[in-house]
Amino acid sequence: MNKIRQTLEQLRNDERGSVSVIFLACVVTLVVVVGLVVDSSGKYQSSQSAHMTAASAARAGTNAVAGQAVVDGTLSLNGSGAQAAAQSYLTAAGVSGNVTVVGDTITVSVEDTYTTRFLSLIGINSLPVAATSSARIITQ
Repeated sequence: MNKIRQTLEQLRNDERGSVSVIFLACVVTLVVVVGLVVDSSGKYQSSQSAHMTAASAARAGTNAVAGQAVVDGTLSLNGSGAQAAAQSYLTAAGVSGNVTVVGDTITVSVEDTYTTRFLSLIGINSLPVAATSSARIITQ
C-alpha cells in the first residue's frame, strides 16, 4: 500500500510532459481560430456571389418587356416572361431560388450552401447562404 502511495505521489509531482499538454491546447485553439477565419471569409464570398447572381437574374428578368414602346412609349413588365428569364438564369448559374413579379418590379431570392474547409473537422460541413435582389423597369 505504501508503494502505491509513493508511486502516485511521484506521478502527481512529476511535471514532465506538462508543456506538451499546453502546446497541444494552443495548437488546437489556433487551428479552430484559423478555421473560423477561413470559413467565415468563404461564407462571406459565397454570400456576395449569391447576391450578384440574384441581381443579375433580376436584371435578366427585366429584359422581358411588353408593350408599345415604339408606338406610344409605354412599357410594362411581361410577368411570365420575366419570371421564366430570371429562373433560367438561376438554373444556368447552378443555384436555386424564387422569382416573384409584382407590377414593374421583379424580386429574386437565392439560396445556396458554402461547403466548409476547416469547420468540417468539428462537424459543421456546410453553412447556408442566401441573398435577395430586386430590379424595376423604369417606364418614364
